[in-house]
Amino acid sequence: MAIHSHLSFASSLHPKIDTRIELDGIHDNCFLDIVYELPASVFVDPYQLRDMESRIGKAEVFGEHDLELPLEKVKEPRGSIVLLRQTNLTSPIHIQLPIHTRYQKPASHQQYQAVTIKVPYAGWTCGASSWPPIDHELLIPYNRHHTNSRFIPISNTDSKEQLELLVPVGSTQDRQLVTLGTFCIVILCSAWIARSILVSVKRRKRTEAKGKRRKSD
Repeated sequence: MAIHSHLSFASSLHPKIDTRIELDGIHDNCFLDIVYELPASVFVDPYQLRDMESRIGKAEVFGEHDLELPLEKVKEPRGSIVLLRQTNLTSPIHIQLPIHTRYQKPASHQQYQAVTIKVPYAGWTCGASSWPPIDHELLIPYNRHHTNSRFIPISNTDSKEQLELLVPVGSTQDRQLVTLGTFCIVILCSAWIARSILVSVKRRKRTEAKGKRRKSD
């Protein structure tokens, strides 16, 4: 039994983790689960994974998965855990997990930020648990209810092996220009709205004045 992973589109905002699993056999009464430990710099879209269930398996996401926050605003610095429970055990199994990168904090002297991701690992979850009882901070509160389950990992995974992607970083100079430009646009729009209201009020007053003159005539 073997598992191999690599990154596709590693320099884009929407890379993918490609994983291939070769099975030697199947554990009876157990579920095959793939585990992804993602840093806070990247995230998955749970709704997208739900739509892809027929291709990647049933997904459970724990931890940070807010779709809008930049890296400096995330509430869970430990990132997230993604579990994919496989329903199709035909070997080899090929999974493409779409991930998304968060906007990094702007910098003055770099265009890209290197982000490392632990390679995913897989194994058999035996018991009544809906997810593997692995020892991870984000899963400890949930695993207390599944003490009778056990996880049999695929043995060839190197826990020190990592995947690396390059995330584009905005420039601090550009940030200042964007702030100034946004401020100017807000002022101009506010002035245009105020002018439109003033013109509308004047027209209404002229219309009312004409109406009064006609009545007096």
